[in-house]
Amino acid sequence: MVVVVVPLGVVLGSVVARAKACVAIEAMEGTDAVIKRAGELTKGKLTVIKVAKPNQDMRFDVPVVGVPTIQTMIAAGATCLCLTAQKTLIFDREDMLKLANQNKISIVAVLNETISTNLA
Repeated sequence: MVVVVVPLGVVLGSVVARAKACVAIEAMEGTDAVIKRAGELTKGKLTVIKVAKPNQDMRFDVPVVGVPTIQTMIAAGATCLCLTAQKTLIFDREDMLKLANQNKISIVAVLNETISTNLA
């Protein structure tokens, strides 16, 4: 699991990694754009990590994925999507899972407590 903490104590929501190396970090552009950027930098075997920040206010900023996320991952050559369990909104879940399975993309969910523990 990759979690990025910058000096200001901000935990970033999306990171794209390959072979334990950070390829791209999400800024204001959003998840799909960071996945596209990572795919331009390196092709294949990318892991997309989209996590909720510990203590994130879910009323205003909810991590979201769906079919477009998987389509973007396919184009970028990503093979794994890691999400925060119980904190990520999945649109069109069945269609998303079907597309991921058809393209051999693994989807992994981790508990937020696991992420918080790794930050200590």
